[in-house]
Amino acid sequence: MLSYIRNALALSTLWFATALFGGVASGELPDHAHQPLVVDTSMTLLDTVDGALAAYPDMQILVARKEQASAWSRRGNSWLRQPPALVVRYQSDRLGSDVGLEEYEAGVDMPLWNWGGRAAVRSLADALFFESEAAVRELRWRVAGLVRMLLWEVALAESDHELAQLALDTAEKLVSVVQRRYELGDVSLSDVLLARSSFLEFRTAVIEADAMVLDAQRAYRSVTGLERRPEFVLEPLSQLHEVTTEHPALALANAAIERAEANVEVARKTTTNGANLMIGTRRERSALEPFLDDSIGITMNVPFGGASHRDARAGDALRIASAARAAREQELRVLDLALHEAAHGLSVVRQSLETASERLQIAERQQTMGESAYEKGELDLIDLLKLQATTIAARRKFARLTIEEKRQTAMYNQAVGEMP
Repeated sequence: MLSYIRNALALSTLWFATALFGGVASGELPDHAHQPLVVDTSMTLLDTVDGALAAYPDMQILVARKEQASAWSRRGNSWLRQPPALVVRYQSDRLGSDVGLEEYEAGVDMPLWNWGGRAAVRSLADALFFESEAAVRELRWRVAGLVRMLLWEVALAESDHELAQLALDTAEKLVSVVQRRYELGDVSLSDVLLARSSFLEFRTAVIEADAMVLDAQRAYRSVTGLERRPEFVLEPLSQLHEVTTEHPALALANAAIERAEANVEVARKTTTNGANLMIGTRRERSALEPFLDDSIGITMNVPFGGASHRDARAGDALRIASAARAAREQELRVLDLALHEAAHGLSVVRQSLETASERLQIAERQQTMGESAYEKGELDLIDLLKLQATTIAARRKFARLTIEEKRQTAMYNQAVGEMP
């Protein structure tokens, strides 16, 4: 309270200087006025999340995930391990003995799948599709968390601005009362200056609160890409009490493990080359013979060995799978901690609300009594300002806790994976 009085005296000095010297010179600033968010009563939290999701940058990653899954699916549906190749061979002895030897060969070389290779690739494609769907749900959950947080930050900023304006209106009324009593000779000029200083301090608080509203609404616009917002509605508290496997973040982590394990099988079954089957025709003319012979042939190329190459590739895939399992456990720890913090925060807020409500009632009653006593000359102005400051603090505390209860409810729903 001493700091409050010092600030009031400092502001009174500034007011005198402004009155004497005609104000502080300032240059022109660009217009930073902004349009407030339009409150759409028909808009729901789900509509807001949908709008924010459509504008979210990570949407292009989801498109890439689906394209990757489709590409592996097309490969798994192919009957050949790799694209077939046309093989053409010509042989002649014209640059050698030149006795008439001539051969023509043409065929198609078809790389065949290793045993189980095609099935492994199909399993990987299925795992990628499943992971891409889980990624959509996880991104939607993350965007919902951002929207929930931003909406209640806007609510808090707007509430602070409303309370700051209320405090300014109260201070303005007090200035009128003090000025009237001064004109009647009941109080000294120091009371007028003190009341005026208090008014200026509250006007500064309104300016700062207005800036906070601007920042909160700008952040909302930046994330959602929307010029409208829904009403501030308390979400129903989720009945879940633990993080389940259906949680979007945990489901994505599990899908990542499945994809990594499927990739291990692909590494084991497709790293080494499989058999190659070539079917072709041959036309040949032997030396010193005028006749051409046509034939059809089949060539099978079957590699063997290659365990060292296969194990190296499989080892890399196993390491990625192990990292995916570790990431899943780490994600579970983070989710459990977030749920504990949300539940604890909600409990603390609910306990504090009752105390804050009673404190506000007492403060408002004391302020009313103090205003009446001051008008009768039974209370000094400095004591009345103290009562008003107490009421302002109590009113702000109660309003913040009321909003915080709604925000903590939303954060609890977010922690357990409850979607709007």
